[in-house]
Amino acid sequence: MITCNSQRAEPVSTLARVVAARAGAGPAVRIAWALAVVSSSVIGHLAGRLVVAELALGLVGVLLAIAALVDVHEQRLPNALLAVAAVAGVVAAMVDRVLGGAVVGLAVAGGLMLLVRLTRGVGMGDVKMAGVVGLATATAGPVAAPIAVALAAASAGIVGVVAGRARLPLGPSLWLGWALALVLPIGRWWS
Repeated sequence: MITCNSQRAEPVSTLARVVAARAGAGPAVRIAWALAVVSSSVIGHLAGRLVVAELALGLVGVLLAIAALVDVHEQRLPNALLAVAAVAGVVAAMVDRVLGGAVVGLAVAGGLMLLVRLTRGVGMGDVKMAGVVGLATATAGPVAAPIAVALAAASAGIVGVVAGRARLPLGPSLWLGWALALVLPIGRWWS
């Protein structure tokens, strides 16, 4: 008789997951991750209107980049990092006085990704990260959230075709969607 133990293994801390992801990353992934972390600070500076919002948006980007690194390693996004990134996004939205737009962005981006989850099977971590991306792109304009998700989907699709893989981590593409939505003049396209 074969038995199955339904209990989970001991939980691993988020820090341990990040350290393991960093240690397990190859040179190209480490370089891409370092560039994402550094550029997140610059993007935060460019996207925020006030210093506190700049710092908060930079923190969102750094946390999303770290979460993406873990996603590459484990094919899972850490809830703790996404939760802190969401709080930082709310702070940025409150300071820049776009909290209503941030809530709409969260609902739109998270909702779009939830629809994909129901039809294509992306993970709930991807849905949560898309929500954070939508929340944190509110300063770029009302259409930034769906554009960020579309850019993430396009980049993931391109990487999947080039790499010949049907399944890949979506975290790095979501970070890229966040970055492009804040850097490109998206808000001016529809104004």
